[in-house]
Amino acid sequence: MGKSKRKKKVLASALSLGLVFSSLPYAAAAVTPVDGYNLADGSDFEENNLWGFTAANSTVSINEGDVKGNTTDKLQYTIVNASGGRVATKNLETAVKGKDILVKLDWYPGKNNDKGSRQFENSGELRIMDNTGNTIFTLNNTNTEAIEYFAGSQAPAQTFITNQEAWYEVSVHFDLIKNQAVLTLKDKASGESQEYTSSLEGVAFDGSVKTVKLVGIRTSGNNHSWTTYLDNFGVYNVPIPSNTISKVDPLRYHQVYVNETTSDLTSIGLPKTVTVTLADNSKKEVAVSEWRTVGKEWNPESTGVYEFKGTLAQTEGIDNSFNREATLYVYNRLTPPGTERQTEWLDRGVVALKAENGNFVSWRLLADEYAKDVTFNVYRNGEKLNSDALSVTNYQDAEGSANDTYTVETLVNGKSVEKNDVKALGEDYLSIPMQKPEGGTTATGNYEYTVNDSSVGDLDGDGELEVIVKWYPTNAIDSSQTGMTGPTIFDAYKLDGTLLWRIDMGLNLTSGAHYHQFVVADFDGNGKSDFLIKTADGTTSYGATDGKFDSSKVLSQIGNPEDNGKWLAENGHVIGGPEYISVFNGETGEVIDTIDYAFPLGDDKGASWGDTWQNRSDRFLAGLAYLDGKTPSAIYGRGYYERTSFVAYSVKNGKLVEEWTFDSNEASTGKSLGNHNLATADIDNDGFDEIIAGSLTLDHDGSIIYAMDGKMQRETGSHGDALHVGAFDPDREGLQVFGVHEVPAVASLELHDAATGETLMSYFGSVDAGRGVAANISSQPGYEFWGWGGDTVETGGGIYNVQGKVVADSSRDAGLSANFALYWHGDLQHELLDNTSISEYNETTGKTELVKAFEGVHSSNGTKATPTLQGDIVGDWREEVLLPTNDDTELRVFSTTVPTEYRLYTLMHDDVYRNGIAWQNTAYNQPPHIGFYLGEDVREEVLAGNLQAPGVDYTASVQSMKHTVILETKASVLKNSLDQVQHMLKDGKTKQAVKHMEDFKKHLTNSNVDEGLKAKLLSDADQLIAGWK
Repeated sequence: MGKSKRKKKVLASALSLGLVFSSLPYAAAAVTPVDGYNLADGSDFEENNLWGFTAANSTVSINEGDVKGNTTDKLQYTIVNASGGRVATKNLETAVKGKDILVKLDWYPGKNNDKGSRQFENSGELRIMDNTGNTIFTLNNTNTEAIEYFAGSQAPAQTFITNQEAWYEVSVHFDLIKNQAVLTLKDKASGESQEYTSSLEGVAFDGSVKTVKLVGIRTSGNNHSWTTYLDNFGVYNVPIPSNTISKVDPLRYHQVYVNETTSDLTSIGLPKTVTVTLADNSKKEVAVSEWRTVGKEWNPESTGVYEFKGTLAQTEGIDNSFNREATLYVYNRLTPPGTERQTEWLDRGVVALKAENGNFVSWRLLADEYAKDVTFNVYRNGEKLNSDALSVTNYQDAEGSANDTYTVETLVNGKSVEKNDVKALGEDYLSIPMQKPEGGTTATGNYEYTVNDSSVGDLDGDGELEVIVKWYPTNAIDSSQTGMTGPTIFDAYKLDGTLLWRIDMGLNLTSGAHYHQFVVADFDGNGKSDFLIKTADGTTSYGATDGKFDSSKVLSQIGNPEDNGKWLAENGHVIGGPEYISVFNGETGEVIDTIDYAFPLGDDKGASWGDTWQNRSDRFLAGLAYLDGKTPSAIYGRGYYERTSFVAYSVKNGKLVEEWTFDSNEASTGKSLGNHNLATADIDNDGFDEIIAGSLTLDHDGSIIYAMDGKMQRETGSHGDALHVGAFDPDREGLQVFGVHEVPAVASLELHDAATGETLMSYFGSVDAGRGVAANISSQPGYEFWGWGGDTVETGGGIYNVQGKVVADSSRDAGLSANFALYWHGDLQHELLDNTSISEYNETTGKTELVKAFEGVHSSNGTKATPTLQGDIVGDWREEVLLPTNDDTELRVFSTTVPTEYRLYTLMHDDVYRNGIAWQNTAYNQPPHIGFYLGEDVREEVLAGNLQAPGVDYTASVQSMKHTVILETKASVLKNSLDQVQHMLKDGKTKQAVKHMEDFKKHLTNSNVDEGLKAKLLSDADQLIAGWK
C-alpha cells in the first residue's frame, strides 16, 4: 500500500470508529488520535482532497511539495494581488457538539505582502465559527506582530510566534463546563509549546463548531497577497446524550414603551416558554421558571435595552447539564415624538409637462395641508377643466398642448385662496441652462468640467427650490489614486438658469468623489438655505451679473489666497496647511463664517488615519441632522477604514459652533466600521437625529449608541459601500437599516433594527458585496432587499422580503439593478433608477422591465452611475431625476407624467427624506428613503387619507405666515395685513412693510387665534421686523 493510500485508509477508519489507532511520523502523519475524544470530522488532504474548502477571489489547492519539511499533501490557500472578497470556507457536514470540543491542526501561517515601502500591512486570519454563525475563536497573522488570538470579539493577545514561515501544531480546546477556550501552540521544529486560556463569558457561542475560515484582511490601497497551509485537520468531541440541551434558540428583542409597564416584571410580557435545540438537533419547548435582570435593573420609566436571563425549568426527558439559560433583550422604547422641526415653506411647485397623451399637470401639497380640507381646480387658458374639486395633486389633460397656460387654484374649506400659473413645456422635463466653467491644465494634463452631484434648498426664500451643482474636473481622482487635479467648482442656479453665485474650491483641496461633501440647509433660521463645506487657503466665491458668472465680483476669499496650491504634494494629495469649515450665504454666496476644521490631517502625513499616502485620511462624509430636535446642524466625517471621526457644526448668531466631536482613537472603539456614506434620522424616538455611519451608530450628542460588534444579537459589521435607512416594515414601529459589507468574513447582506442594532436577517456570501438596495417592489407587506452577495439564495443572491420571506432565488436572474430606488409610477411601490434609465420588477414574470430611458444625458460618478440628484423637487409627491446633457450645457429635471390616485404631502416635509436629500451627494451616493411606510398593502389607508403627517414649524417669512393664517384661522384681517406687507416689500418700501407688520401683530394679539399659534406668528413677525430694520 502506498503512503497516500495508507493515510486515507487510516483517516477513514478513524472517522468510522470515532478513534485513531496509530500515529505516524511527521512526514507521513495522518490526523492524530486524542485520548478521550472522538474524531467527528477531519482531513489529511491526501489524494487531492480539499475537504470541501471553497474560496472567493482566491484559490485553494493541494500542495504536494516540500514546505519547510512537510512533504505530505497539504491544503494551500493563496491570495494573489486581490482587492475583493478574500476568504476560504469549510462548513462541516454536521455541527460538532459536546461537553468538550477540540479543533486540532497543523498550520503554516505564511507571510502577507506589504506592498513595497508602505508600512501598514495586510494580515490573514484563521477563524472558527459555530452553527449560528458566530466567530468564536480567531488567530491573526500579521508580518510585523506576533501571531495574536482572541475569543469572540475580545481584545487580541499575543502569542510567542513571531516566525510566520514555520509549521505549528494548533489546538483549540472549547471546555463548555468551565466555559473557556484553551489555545495550545507547538513549534513543530523546536518542540516549544505554550498554552493560552480565554474565558468564553460574554462570547456569543452556541456550543458547537460548524465552520472554519481563512480570511484575508487588506489595508486600504493595498491589494492582498498571502499563501498559507493547513494539514492534518481534525475536529474532536466528547459526546453528550442526545437529549442534552446544546443551546437555547435566540429570542427576538421584546419591545415595550416607556411607562406602559410597571416595576413588576410580569407586566413586561416575558415569554413563559422558550425553544431549545438538543444535541440530536431536535427542537423542544421548555418552560422558564424565573426571569431576572442582568446588569441594570428594570426601570419602566427609563428608555434603553435591558438584558434578562431565564432559568429553564426541570423538564422530564431533557438534560440541562450545561445549565443553559435563556437570554432576552427588552427594549423599553420612547413613544414617537410630536415635535415640530424647523421646516422649509415651499410654494405650490406647479409643472406642466408633455405626456404621451396631451399634457400632465402636477403640484405640491404641504404637510400641514394633508389633513385639512384643501382641494384644487385646474384651468387651461382660463377654462376650468375639472367638474369637482380635486383632492389629488395631478391632472391629465388629453387636449393640452405646448405653451398652454395652466392655473392651479387652491381651495381651503371650499374657498379660493391662491392661484398659480405655469406654461406647458414641449418636453417631459424642465431644462436648467448650465454655465460650464473653463477647463485648464495641471501637471497631470488638460482637464474640462462635467456636472456631478447636486443638492437643493430655497436659497432666496421665495418658496422655490434652487439647485447647487458641483462641477467635477475630468482629472478628478479617487483617494487611493495620485494626480494633480483641477479645482472643484460649485454653482447655485434658480430653476430658470439664473446663476446666483460660483465658488472655486481652489487647489488646496483635491478633487474626487471622497472630497467636497457639502450640506445645504437653513442653518441660521432666516428662511433661506445656506451652503456648508470644508475649505482651504484659496477657496473663493464669486458673484454674477444679470444671472451670468462674473469673475470680477469676488465675494469672499478663505484663508490666504496667495497660498492657493501651496499645500499639495507631488501625488496630488494635500499634506499640510490649514483646513477649514465654512458656511456661505445661500442667496449671495458670501461667506458667513469660517473656523478651523476639527480633524486635520496631522503632522504624520495621515499615519494616524491608517496610512501615509493620504488614502484613508482623505475619506470625507457629510450629512444634515437635527441634533436638538428643532434646528439643523451639519455632520462632517473623516476616515472610516481605520480611524473614524465626526464633528457636528451649528450656526448661532452668525457664527459656526462646534457642537461635539467623536474620534475612535479617543474613544478606543468605533474604528473601521464606517461606510462610503451615512444617514441621519431619529431612530430612538427622542426627537433628536442620530447618525448611522454604516456599522457604527452615534447618538445626537456624538456618543456611541451601538456598533455592529457581534454582541447582543448584532452581526459583526465592517466597512461597506451601500446603506439604506427607512421604515421598511409596516409591522415594526420605527426604522430599519440595510447594508452590504466589504469584508468577506462578515455578513454580505444584513438588515437590522435602527434603534438597537438587533440583526433581523443576514446572508453570508464570503464576498466583497459592493452594491445593495432596499425598496418596496412587490405586493407583499414590507420592503424587499437584495445585493451583490453570493450566487445562491442561501448566500445573499436572492430577493428577500424584510418580513423573512424569499421573493425570488436570484436578483441577478431577475435583472434587478442595485443602485437607486424611486417613486415614479402612480402606485405605492418603487421603481429602480440606474444610470439613465428607470425599470420596475414584474412580479408575474419575475423579471425587470424598462419603464423609461432618458436620452441625451449622462449619469455621474463612473461605474456608480448615479443621478446628479434624485428628489421630490417639483410637482406632486413623486420624485424627480436630475441628469445633465452629454455636453453639460443643460441640467434636465425629469418628472413623471403618470397620473396617480394617491394624495400625499411632499416628501420634502418628511424628516428622514429631507435629511436624505442633504446627504445624498456624499461619496458613494445613496437614494433618500422616507420615514414612514408606503406600499400597495396599505393602499386603503392611503386612499382614506389616514397617514400621520409630520408637524412643521416654518421658518419666518411673509409667505409662510400668510399660508398659516389662511390654513389655520378665519381672520381675514390678518391675511389682509400680510398682503400689504408683501406689497410694500415688492415696491422696496421697507419702513411701510414694518408698519403693516406691526398692524398685523396688533390684530393677532386681539384675535381668538390659538395661543400656541399666536405665539409662533408673533415670534416670526418680530424676527422679520428685526431683519428689515
